Amino acid sequence: MSTDAEGDEVLIVGGGPVGLTLALGLAHHGVRSTVIERDLTTPRGSRAFGIWGRTLEILEDWGLVEPFLAEGDRRARVAPADIRTERPIFSLDFSPLEAESAMPGIVLLPQASTERLLRDAITAEPLATVVGAECLSARDEGDHVVAVVRDDAGVRELRGSYLVAADGSRSVVREGLGMRHRGQIITVNLLVFDVELEDGGLEPIRIDPTRRGLLAALRFEPGRWRVLMTMPSDPVPVSLPTEGPPPRRPDVPVEELAPAVNRLFGERAHRVTWQSQTTLYQQAVPRFRVGRIVLAGDSAHLISPAGGQGMNQGLQDAENLAWTLAAVVEGADPDLMLDGYDRERRDIATAVRRRAYLNSLLEFRTPVWTRPAAFWAMRILLRSRTASRLLTRRLSMRDLRYRSRHSGRLLGGGWWGARRAVGRRVPDAVLRSGERLASLLGGRAAVVGIGVDPPAIDGLATVVVDSGEARRGLRRSLRRGHVLLVRPDRHVAAVLRGPTAADLAAAARATGLVP
Repeated sequence: MSTDAEGDEVLIVGGGPVGLTLALGLAHHGVRSTVIERDLTTPRGSRAFGIWGRTLEILEDWGLVEPFLAEGDRRARVAPADIRTERPIFSLDFSPLEAESAMPGIVLLPQASTERLLRDAITAEPLATVVGAECLSARDEGDHVVAVVRDDAGVRELRGSYLVAADGSRSVVREGLGMRHRGQIITVNLLVFDVELEDGGLEPIRIDPTRRGLLAALRFEPGRWRVLMTMPSDPVPVSLPTEGPPPRRPDVPVEELAPAVNRLFGERAHRVTWQSQTTLYQQAVPRFRVGRIVLAGDSAHLISPAGGQGMNQGLQDAENLAWTLAAVVEGADPDLMLDGYDRERRDIATAVRRRAYLNSLLEFRTPVWTRPAAFWAMRILLRSRTASRLLTRRLSMRDLRYRSRHSGRLLGGGWWGARRAVGRRVPDAVLRSGERLASLLGGRAAVVGIGVDPPAIDGLATVVVDSGEARRGLRRSLRRGHVLLVRPDRHVAAVLRGPTAADLAAAARATGLVP
């Protein structure tokens, strides 16, 4: 067995969206990485159907977003149509979120296209390398990690400073650590398939509200659709505790899918190009970090497709982990930083799992006879600007925050005053100058002064906004004289009132922003 020593670079097992995004994020922060991926071919099928604006902001901060916007279908409004009338059942308008983001809605883009664009970006990135090999095992040697891989040349070892398991729901690395997903399944079989057909004049989101369970379709691009349907033989769904990923289910004969396609689109020529059937699930592992080995994406947590948040959650794991590992490589306390990642992302995984579970119950257990009243209530509710904003922020994952009492690398926080800004993500607000705040932060750690010039800290950008801009974007309790420490992932690490240079430097060290 040969051994390749690569020094301080990070090893990433898994070359899907999460692993590739992490490698690009590490490169943004100046850290080398090697991605270990067995299959270097572009995957078939749509799988994840889009990227929410909150996730697109990550790529924007790293200077990578333009190809995704150019190829995807940008939507600032989601309005599912009743297949019987072609009229919207209700309409969700994300455009009011433009005050906090240049990308308020969603970009519809099949996961295969997302992976291809990420691989294109990796090819142009000198700090990231992709190795075509299968990871057989991984181990923590105390001061470094080792991945045992097999490729055409045989079995060899790769060494690195840290190893990230981004190798999916059946992760070899996670299983080697003796950890399995735990959580719940809902006894509903959901079939997802892609279909190509002539679709001129059809509304881009289609639902059959008269069918028990779910039958819906979403258009990625002209002529190409994602269909979601619960299997008609399912009994009344119940929730059951479970351990381990849900079992894979066999494909359904293509001819058996024709009635669903004809119901959604009318009888017309079509071609099914990909399908996947699964039981609904909400699961996670007990911890996301074991020594120098860290878990991200589906290797750490699994949620059902309801709401389309699974891949997005994994990409947000990568955003957090990229700056975390970069800080450790630069000399920050490994336990502070990696335990912080573990706690923060486990909290988010718990919140997202609960939401997915509720979404699943609403989508798959709502009796058909109650739906007209439910849709009417939804239309009434969405007339309220406040309710519409709360719902769109929740659906697009913008309302998720980190809690200082869990994180270990956030200072303050709590329920009162300016401390409530701690752990929240700084919105990409439009400043009086016409610039957006994110363009000034640039995906780097920063000191943000509210109406004052804060003390400078080496390695951190300095930005000054007025109190009105801060209150619109963060908390109304922020006042002139407050100084914020903002992490590279744009979450507020600390809020101080008129700090000295020494106070601010101490807070930056305590939050891992400087070694």
